[in-house]
Amino acid sequence: MHRSHHQRVGTFLRFNKQNHHSSTHTLTLTCVLALTSAFAMSLLHNTNGILKGGGATSTKAKHAVLWFRNNLRVSDNAIFHHPSVKSAEKVTPVYIFDPRQFQITDYGSRKTGKFRAEFLIESVSDLRQSLKKMGSELSIFQGRPEDVFAKISGPDSVIVCQEEVTYEELQVDKMVEKCLKRITGSTEGPKLLKVWDGTLYHPDDLFFDIDKVPEPFTKMRNEIERKRGGAEVRPVFPTPDLSNTQKASGSLEDVPSLESLGFTKEELEMKADSRGVMKFIGGETEAFKRVDHFTNAALKTYKKTRNGMIGADYSSKYSPWLAHGCISPRTIYWKTREYEDSHGGQTVDTYWLIFELIWRDFFKFFCVKHGNSVFYEGGPRNVKRNWSRDRKLIDAWKEGRTGVPFVDANMRELLKTGFMSNRGRQNVASYLVHDLGVDWRYGADHFESLLLDHDVCSNYGNWVAAAGLTGGRINRFNMTKQANDYDKEGKFVKLWCPELKSLPSKSVHSPWQLSSSDQSRYGVMLGADYPNPIKAPAQYSYAGRDNKNNNRNGKFKKAKNFRGKGRVHRGRNQDFYTS
Repeated sequence: MHRSHHQRVGTFLRFNKQNHHSSTHTLTLTCVLALTSAFAMSLLHNTNGILKGGGATSTKAKHAVLWFRNNLRVSDNAIFHHPSVKSAEKVTPVYIFDPRQFQITDYGSRKTGKFRAEFLIESVSDLRQSLKKMGSELSIFQGRPEDVFAKISGPDSVIVCQEEVTYEELQVDKMVEKCLKRITGSTEGPKLLKVWDGTLYHPDDLFFDIDKVPEPFTKMRNEIERKRGGAEVRPVFPTPDLSNTQKASGSLEDVPSLESLGFTKEELEMKADSRGVMKFIGGETEAFKRVDHFTNAALKTYKKTRNGMIGADYSSKYSPWLAHGCISPRTIYWKTREYEDSHGGQTVDTYWLIFELIWRDFFKFFCVKHGNSVFYEGGPRNVKRNWSRDRKLIDAWKEGRTGVPFVDANMRELLKTGFMSNRGRQNVASYLVHDLGVDWRYGADHFESLLLDHDVCSNYGNWVAAAGLTGGRINRFNMTKQANDYDKEGKFVKLWCPELKSLPSKSVHSPWQLSSSDQSRYGVMLGADYPNPIKAPAQYSYAGRDNKNNNRNGKFKKAKNFRGKGRVHRGRNQDFYTS
């Protein structure tokens, strides 16, 4: 069954079929104490009330339940600092593994694939250890949040959580609120209190209402950077006092196993491929290690290398930890500012790193503005397209068997590691929707399942934009040109498509041009050793532009607030993750 135009591709299968959409959306105390300079100053001066607005209403309660969702960290976490938490006699930190997040979607994918499930389990385990070191405890449950809270909440309880903005999360909120009302039979009982967090900029500090965020991204960025000297990023929160916490009865002794989450024997046997860019380990502790490493080792060349394809340090790789809330965007911002303070000020590299964090905010605000229409078949503009749903095309794309090496290499990397570069994501999305004409929601669903760094707003926002359904510029990429621009020697393609390793660089990105004699000479027979293209690639030529209307290679003015040297921005209207 295919979802109608207003339905999101995922799977809270128990939800009303007419309103069904999909999403999925830890640093120890010693890490906090080790921070210095600009970052430490931001921590010490966090008195500017990040809790104002965003649902952070104070409610006096004896018992505060801290519901961790996509904010799996101790450092710089707003839920610890909600007034109701600070005044509570007892506090219970809770994480709930919701079985709906691991079901099979209507598009045939497991909503949370194995690699991301492992990362999640590691992140929850690390959060638990961080809390233990602070004299606290994380209560872990496996079940639906509305059922869990019905058991552990009393008339004097409040549940405090990070505010979410997309359909499935909001539906869970409604069900939790409904169950809380049933505890006392009135609105005077336990309450669900939400705190805005997870973005670089707090909505109260911007020059526009987020439900009216300027579009496209460049307009929002200009609003943030140029008006009245620019919006300010708030300081990070200090380490919370957790001396009054207690464990909830009925909680698990340990985090659930992959088996208990429903993964099959075949899925469990799948191991991350050693060809991957790096080993990703979930949790706040590992997030801080990564930030420290990249800041010291590779930030100085970030702008130059960020479109790389192979290796750990061509880009920051912060996105998996950001997506799970193992580290906050503010923490990364202030650590980057600390780097600037010790390296002579802002550089083109530090500017671009923060630029990526602003992209992330944009898609969160974009989802607030457009609501469920982000998940419509026709997108926010309700564009009519005759999409293909040909399973042969979809499966070939998913499995890296399209016959276009640059697409296949990227799709195989995703399938075998849970990661793909930003450059790769833009290209495979363009190929699926524009070259194959496939319904974009199959792509978004596949990404949601496999990506370690899946973030519902960034993923679906980027896909609906890539499909040309937001009213902005449509980017249709020329696969051969992109491959020659970003993998000129063919090293990335040969890494993931080893059947092509004998081909010379000039042929590796377009093997369909090989004559029969060349195929024999190089030992690569099309249709046997490597697939023939599933769609004729006649539009691909190295000299061809990506899109005659996109100004992708044009020159752009330097942002007025840029404090360093060099050009800071080239035309681009999407970023699939904070690279």
